[in-house]
Amino acid sequence: MTWKPFLLRKGIPEEGKPKGGDPSTRVPARLKQVGQQAGIDFSGKTDRYPNTIKAHTLLQYAEEQEPIKQNGLQEILFRHYFTDGLYPDDTNLRLAAEEAQLDVQRAMAAVADPAQRQQAEAAALKNSRSGINGVPFFFVNGQPLGSGAQPPETFVEVFQQC
Repeated sequence: MTWKPFLLRKGIPEEGKPKGGDPSTRVPARLKQVGQQAGIDFSGKTDRYPNTIKAHTLLQYAEEQEPIKQNGLQEILFRHYFTDGLYPDDTNLRLAAEEAQLDVQRAMAAVADPAQRQQAEAAALKNSRSGINGVPFFFVNGQPLGSGAQPPETFVEVFQQC
């Protein structure tokens, strides 16, 4: 499994954009309920919509240099943002890289490199214009499966056909 960049919101400044409200109002009840069923606490603690380019750059680094760790890194980034309330700034990306046991110096050098950030942003924009209209979006053996939360049975059925 690999994670590819996608921009849900274009033009967000690096420091993010305020969400408004408070943790109790930032997450729709249905999402909280579905998350709880899957063991995910959508806490609403993060008060800003993120600019995700640096996080995508870190994920791109992991995919290219330490691919076995990319999925774990993405799970950490999700937990940081959706549960722990940690915005994906340099400090928190470093924490994620450490927790994922990446080569932190090299990973953060990639995040700091404007050329690598531009490459991640270009890939994200390309994917955002590719007809994909939501995240997560799944491909199996290069074929689109669809977007959004899927029940396990959907994957079992597709995998059995492979």
